[in-house]
Amino acid sequence: MNWDAVAAVGQMVSALALIVVIVQVRHARDEVRRSISHYRLDALRDHYINRANNESLNGIAIKAGAALGAELGPFQTALMERAGLTREESSALNLDLYALWICYAEAIPYADHLRDGERTAFDGALRNNYANPPGSLWYITSKSRLDADAVRYVDNLLAQPG
Repeated sequence: MNWDAVAAVGQMVSALALIVVIVQVRHARDEVRRSISHYRLDALRDHYINRANNESLNGIAIKAGAALGAELGPFQTALMERAGLTREESSALNLDLYALWICYAEAIPYADHLRDGERTAFDGALRNNYANPPGSLWYITSKSRLDADAVRYVDNLLAQPG
């Protein structure tokens, strides 16, 4: 073997190594993005669950919001008018349903990776929560501020029979 052949083999190995490094960097970047998104959604979900379950904190937030002129959303207004819930109760339910949405929305991009039984249960839970009150009312009145890809998934699921 002459030196030109050795050099050519070396260049080929270097090129392959470079491709592997580029793929690994891209994968690492995607994983960092996913991790940041996951952390943010976990923190947000925990915050909403805490507030929904903490009557004192929820009451303080409602009182402060009312004093400062905060308007209720359509879901909370409907709950107060049609179900006779208080401002605090409607807020707690709104926060609880939003925390549940966060759980679903984070899992939706990976739904295709679930086993068949898990996927059936997941889709069934989504359908049950967003085709029936009060989740259906929350979903309809909140769609415009939710993740568009997750909304598309739920809308497509709800459009399918049974």
